[in-house]
Amino acid sequence: MMPAGAALGYDATPPISAPLRYFLTAPFFGMLAGLLLLISPDVLVSRWTPGALALTHLATLGFMVMVMVGALFQILPVVCGAAIPMAGRIALAVHLLLVGGTVALATGLYKMSPPILTVAAALLGMALSVFLLSAMIGLSKVGSGTGSQRDVRLALIGLGVAALLGLSLALTRAQGLPLPMFSMLQLHLGWALLGGAGLLLAATSWIVVPMFQITPSYPRAMIRFWALSCTGALTLWSISVLLEWKILSLILLGLIVALTALFLFTTLVVIGKTRRSHPDASYRLFRLGIWSLIAGLVCLLSTLVSDAPMLRILAGVLIIYGGFVSVIEAMLYKIVPFLAWLHLTQSGIKAPNVRQLQPEDGTRNQLRIHTVALVILLMAVLLGNDWLTRLAGAAIVIEFGWLFFNMHGVLSAYRKTRTDSPARRYSSAA
Repeated sequence: MMPAGAALGYDATPPISAPLRYFLTAPFFGMLAGLLLLISPDVLVSRWTPGALALTHLATLGFMVMVMVGALFQILPVVCGAAIPMAGRIALAVHLLLVGGTVALATGLYKMSPPILTVAAALLGMALSVFLLSAMIGLSKVGSGTGSQRDVRLALIGLGVAALLGLSLALTRAQGLPLPMFSMLQLHLGWALLGGAGLLLAATSWIVVPMFQITPSYPRAMIRFWALSCTGALTLWSISVLLEWKILSLILLGLIVALTALFLFTTLVVIGKTRRSHPDASYRLFRLGIWSLIAGLVCLLSTLVSDAPMLRILAGVLIIYGGFVSVIEAMLYKIVPFLAWLHLTQSGIKAPNVRQLQPEDGTRNQLRIHTVALVILLMAVLLGNDWLTRLAGAAIVIEFGWLFFNMHGVLSAYRKTRTDSPARRYSSAA
């Protein structure tokens, strides 16, 4: 059941290459993260080791942001009605800059190399500037909108703030800028995980969850007020952190946690009402992600009463890998075959159905591999065992390799259907 007023403009769909180049690149950064765990199992000892910082950004920037930017090239015209000028060329340019910048950032953090970090800041700054400027040009031509349209705008603002904070941190490391490192780091984490990734997850969930999981819509009041409330709370919290108003910052942090919990538990209620008689593997992967985010939130709250470093590492694993990666994988297994089907249909070609383009066995195996990898990684953190960390790394390499294999399989089926189509051959002959 689609939310009221959520008409989608499929006629404005960009070339399939625009989002897919990002989706197909993202798993390689996931595999690099797994390889890093294999060769440097000590990265989980502390959040602040060079290896841990590189690992975190391979997962967040290399996988999460890569998919998010690719998805936004699809979401902006279809959901928001914002046509990005020269979408194909802009998507290619941003992709190249983002890939180069992510590789440079992970390398620079791992080696703690100021010159490489400076290059990373330049490449990532250009990538996000070009993308955000293009998005703003497209959005300037449409109304403010409500629901998903407005919340995508807020997510773009959050992504921009997180990017500015991240670039400032990179330059502080590289060039010794006189900035309050710890406060900036807190703000970077808050805006990246909630202001950017969290708001975009919500904005897409208003549409994608009812559409693909066959559920009722989210409550109207939540669609109307949740993202605005989060943005307001994040802004006030940021001010209180910078001004060192500790009591106010704790109160606002409590409000942010409450708002996050509200979205997560509401999502569980909504997907629990699915009309599918037998929920598929994508549904279970999505649900695993939501429960992992809740568990990560509990670990974060526990750090307020305990100084155990393990709690912060557990929170990071649960929120980033158990939470966002699970949800993103679940969405990719729905979105990629749907895009292939949509582009074939719009070309006047009789398309295989979505289940033929992406068989359920592939998604089911993704769920199994990901769950095993998550359990092993959590055990490695809890027990501090290097061999478990290496085993988790190997499982993660297999997991993201499998994700790439399946998405590439959908692309191959798409190309084969286009090549074999009588309509295509007739068009070429004409």
